[in-house]
Amino acid sequence: MIILKFFPSLGQNSETFIRVEVCANYCAIEFLALRIHLVDSSGDCTECLNDESTFTETIKTVLFTLAFSNEELMKKEKRILQNDILQLYCECDIPSRYCGIQQIEKICYGCPSIQEGNVTKEGLKSKKMPLVSTKALKENLGSLYKENLLCDTKLKTKTGSFPAHKNILSARSLVFRKMFISDMKEKSTGCVDIEDLDDDTVQRMLLYIYTATLQDLQWDSACNLYAAADKYEILSLKSECSSFLKDHLSSDNALDLLILADMHQDEDLKSNTEKFILNHTEASSKPMNGNSS
Repeated sequence: MIILKFFPSLGQNSETFIRVEVCANYCAIEFLALRIHLVDSSGDCTECLNDESTFTETIKTVLFTLAFSNEELMKKEKRILQNDILQLYCECDIPSRYCGIQQIEKICYGCPSIQEGNVTKEGLKSKKMPLVSTKALKENLGSLYKENLLCDTKLKTKTGSFPAHKNILSARSLVFRKMFISDMKEKSTGCVDIEDLDDDTVQRMLLYIYTATLQDLQWDSACNLYAAADKYEILSLKSECSSFLKDHLSSDNALDLLILADMHQDEDLKSNTEKFILNHTEASSKPMNGNSS
């Protein structure tokens, strides 16, 4: 039903972080909550991820980042790494109407087997949040956005102005956070000029920031939203747009996507698109009926 893939990714200041790609293989899954804990040599656990995401018919992959860098990890090497092995304890909640899983089906990529008995569950530092509470939270934030209640800033395009909340923008985007806590003009003016994005893209970005949902995504809107997510470092939104674009690749749009991926230095999207172009080029160049031209 769910596959977790862990891989390193270069972040700001040349730090290396561990990213988690979550793939929903079961088409009916619409929502999940994921918690990951770092397990030390004594079996105690420290939370390094507590997040949730929604899935749609077209978006079945999301991306998260663990809350520590490789450099921070190596400073605690003796306490954290057991025989050079990083041990993580993962919990994934899926609404009960879907068939449940309560065990690991398999561990790939040469990882050694991990005995759950080594984990001291009393060491878990966070409590589970019921899915109904998470849903209610998203609905409440959605209402706050739609009704423009207690807004204290605006995102201003060339043709429109969109009220928002500094604290929510800051929680979802590192770029917005830097704007509002530094001495940049956005902090004092209560207005963020976004003249390079159109109204539709800003509205979609805000809806995702508040509710983690995407509505009626099409190719052009996904490309625009991908660029916006990269600019404002909304990583989960960038991942969802990237997954949509990969799933809707065609011979007509592959070159455009390759240019987009190159512009934003997205090696994963670029590599995926290059493979698509290469495969389709090879297929179209094969002679038909065994006859060469």
